[in-house]
Order: sequence, then structure tokens, then C-alpha cells
Amino acid sequence: MLRKYKYLLLFLFITFVLLITPGCMEYLYPTIPATGSINILTNPSGAKIYLDGTYTGHITPYTLTKISIETHIIKLTLSGYIDYFKIIEVKANQTTILNINLTPTPILPTFLTGITVLPSTMNLMVGESQTIGSVTAYYSDSSSANVALINCNYSSSNTSCATVNSSGTITAVADGIVTITVFYSEGRITRTDIVEVTVSSVAQNETVYRAFLVGVGDYIFGDENDLSAPPYDVDRMAYTLSKCSFGPSNTPFSGIWHLKDHSATKSAILQGIASVFSGADNNDISYFYFSGHGASLENISYLCPADLTLSADSAISVNELENVLSAIPGTKVVFIDACNSGGFIGKGKGETKISKEELESFNDDIINVFSQAQSKALLTSNQYKVLTSCHYYQECYEIYPFEGEPFGLFTMALCTGCGYYGNYPADTNSDNKVSLNEAYLYVKDWVFYYGITQDVQVHPNSSTFTIVEY
Repeated sequence: MLRKYKYLLLFLFITFVLLITPGCMEYLYPTIPATGSINILTNPSGAKIYLDGTYTGHITPYTLTKISIETHIIKLTLSGYIDYFKIIEVKANQTTILNINLTPTPILPTFLTGITVLPSTMNLMVGESQTIGSVTAYYSDSSSANVALINCNYSSSNTSCATVNSSGTITAVADGIVTITVFYSEGRITRTDIVEVTVSSVAQNETVYRAFLVGVGDYIFGDENDLSAPPYDVDRMAYTLSKCSFGPSNTPFSGIWHLKDHSATKSAILQGIASVFSGADNNDISYFYFSGHGASLENISYLCPADLTLSADSAISVNELENVLSAIPGTKVVFIDACNSGGFIGKGKGETKISKEELESFNDDIINVFSQAQSKALLTSNQYKVLTSCHYYQECYEIYPFEGEPFGLFTMALCTGCGYYGNYPADTNSDNKVSLNEAYLYVKDWVFYYGITQDVQVHPNSSTFTIVEY
């Protein structure tokens, strides 16, 4: 028994010695793979460093260490400069040096691409004059600018019917229809737009219907704030209104104008309202529609135009909207598809998020301003018929269907009820008219059955005023 234990102890001792001898170190501790480094310098400095398509979190100058021994792709990006790419081979225990002079991004020339003249139609009595409301120039970099009327040239297709002077004032001469062409030039590029003028010698008391539709999905201040539905919703609303025929004379809309995306700047929207409805009288009905972001700051509510910045002055306050609409005689029909989501103004560095209690309803503000308008000399509350998409604490939703274009829930419900698909389910009493209250009830139920909490608002309540007729 002692002999067996002796041999056993000897075996254990030999095994232990073998494990700790230098020849066995590789077995106990695997070799660490060799790596290399990349030292990157740029002129100017501050470029973001990407390794094999992934941002490293570092900017130049910087040395990337512990890089595997193989071929890698380095990408460098810096605002105002062309992206730089380089394929390099990293070698074991060596530092590869990149010293790069970045190339400035070439400045492409900006050129005039087109102009828009508002209003695009006029109805004048013989001897009556009206000045063109606005001319907006559009450029290749997606910017726009207002053009002074004296900087344009004008021509009349029939001066015996209507003339136009160098200041853009059109004067009716005799019965007929005439086309006024507006020319605007920058450098060697000239762009044109037209105004169609109908001249009558007999006063017409028929109601004139006009519509101005605004949809802002593409915001200038960043893609992360963009919406998908508004431009398509403008098209849906335009098509729905184009099918209307009001009264015994089956009167259609005399014109349906629109602004979309980058064209819908603050100045373009406000000037567009003034221009499109400039010919309205007390017998006329003017429709204003907006789809886009809505915002609220310090108890003031805003529409968010395409050129919105962090300054509240860049937005359209509800009071600014009411002021420009109040100058229009007749009845105003207002449809708003907007909410507070993603649209706070003034959330700069160091500012805190506005509490829910501090928010005033964008939609309620519009309704409140209009409902209290009887205190103002220019209008009474009965001049406004308003539908808005939700309450102050709610978001408005846009839907992305499996087929077809995205849509705002409120707008699609309103258009569906008012003839977009050829029938008029909102016309519950089958009188070939959709009243404000019928539209409100239909949209409210449509949104509810869609399964989304978004409470539609209306002013005034239970109104029998006709907003759509067919």
C-alpha cells in the first residue's frame, strides 16, 4: 500500500512541473493577436472619423489604437467639405499616418427656377382696378423670396378688355376674359406666371368661393422634424373642394390655391391669404386650410411654417392668423390639421420643457379667438366656421397605409365624408349639402372608430352652415 502511494505522489509532482515549465506557457495563456494604429490629422481639424462605415466617436486629430491587422476603410466628414475616403492596410505593431487636406464643398450657383403670382384669378367690374397681391420667386437651392411689383414686367393679352401698368395694377376696360402675364428676370433667366381676369359690366351678387390650402411636411430646419402627410392632404382637400357646386347656379370655387413644403414660408402664407382673398366682399366665402406642425409657447399658439426656427417670431401666432383673416370681408371657413407634437418654439440650450399645464390649445386658441371676435370692430363670431383636429393635450396622427400615400387622420376623415371618394356619407339628411355640424359629427366618429384618441373641435356648435354642396 505504501509503494502505490509513493508512485502516485511522484506522478503528481512530475505533472505539476510540466505545467509550470516555459514550454507549457502557451497552453495556459493564449497568444494575444497583434494590432496596429492609425494616426489621422486633417486640415482643417475637427473632422468626424468613421472606421469601416461606423462612426468612432472621435474627431481629428486622433490616433485609433488596437486596430486589427487587415484592410480598413477610413471616412472623414466635416461640414462644408467633401467627404474623404481612404483604404488603408494596418500592419502589426505599426502606426499608419494619414495627413489629409480636406477639399471645400464647391459652391453651386443659385438660379431662378420659377415665380408664383397671387391671386391667379380676378373678377373685376368695368372701370374697377385691382393690384396684384404678391410675386414670389423660387430658386434652385429651394429658397424663395418676395419680389417687388415694380421689379416685374407685365403684358395684357387684350388691352381692350383690361390693361396693366408697371406697378402691377390691372384696370378693367370692357366685358371679356383677359390673361395678364407677369415677367420677372434675374441675370439671363426670365420666368413668367399669369393672372386670368374676368371683366363684367353688370354687377353680380352671386357668392364667390375661394380656397387657400397650405401643407408643410418638409421643414427647412431639419429632416427629423418633417411630416409625410401634409402635401398629400392638400391634394386631397383640393380635389374634394373642386367637386363642389353651390346654390341653384351650381357655383364652383372660383379658384383653389395652395402652398406646399418649402414654398410655405411665414411671409408666403400671410401674403397668400391677403392676396388670394383680396377680391372678397361681404357676400363671399373664403376657405383656409392648414396641415403641418402646431406649437404652443407661453400660452400663445402657433402655426409652424416651413422656415420655422427656434425663434417664436418665425412662427405664425393665432393672433397673427386672426388679424390677416379679419381683414377679409364675408365668411371664413377654417380647417386646421395640426397639433403640439414636435413643434415647441424656443427650446434652446438651457431651457426646460414646457409643462402640460402651461400649454394652451393650438386648436382651442383658434376657436377662442374666433368666438370672441365679436368684440372687434371688423368681424363677428358668426363670420367664422372652424373645424380643428384635436384638443390641446392631444397629438394629431398621420397614417401610413399598406398601399397609397400617407394621410392626416383628421383630413382624410373630412375629405371622405365630403365627397373625396364620390359619395357623401357626412350628408346624413341627404339634402346634397354637408353642414359644419354634419362634418364635425362624421369626422369625430370616423376618428373614434379608427381607434385613435383625437377629439375634433368645432365652432360654432350645431351649425347648419353649408361647407360642401354637390
